Amino acid sequence: PEYMVSGHVRKRTGSILEGIAPSNVYQCSDGEYLIGANQDAVFARLCQAMGRPELATDPRYVSHVARGQNQKELDDLIEAWTRTLTVAEVEALMIEYSVPAGRIYGAADMLEDEHFKAREALVEVDSPRWGKFAMQNSFPKLSDTPSGIRSLAPQSIGEHNDEIYGTLLGMDQQTIDNLKAAGAI
Repeated sequence: PEYMVSGHVRKRTGSILEGIAPSNVYQCSDGEYLIGANQDAVFARLCQAMGRPELATDPRYVSHVARGQNQKELDDLIEAWTRTLTVAEVEALMIEYSVPAGRIYGAADMLEDEHFKAREALVEVDSPRWGKFAMQNSFPKLSDTPSGIRSLAPQSIGEHNDEIYGTLLGMDQQTIDNLKAAGAI
């Protein structure tokens, strides 16, 4: 709406949206966690989860505008709380109190996540250069039109020339050899 109504284009400000609070990545005792509780009723639920229900009626945080004006102070207050808890503990509270939030995944987290495994979001491929490793699968995963990794990117320039010129374009080997000798392929 800001852009459509006034032409305002938000600029990148790190993990926050300036004036939209709380909506940030907060440090926990064992990692980081994203919380997006900038709507009044959602913020009140976050306050309940924090054991600080009075914050929802504090004039500094009572409205969307007030929270935006006191964003740094509010973020510091929330992070002082999240630092006392693990990511799992904060996540459990966010689920219990219906506060939009989510884990910040690193590579190791993605490889171990049961949902990633069930969705086959990561697949193992075999590379002549790197051996077997996991990489992102095709996205999205659709039931009627599944996709997947058919092959790795070429490992060298012209790696698939014989297949393309011979099989797909129907050129005989002599023609392909002549093109190679001429430096055309």
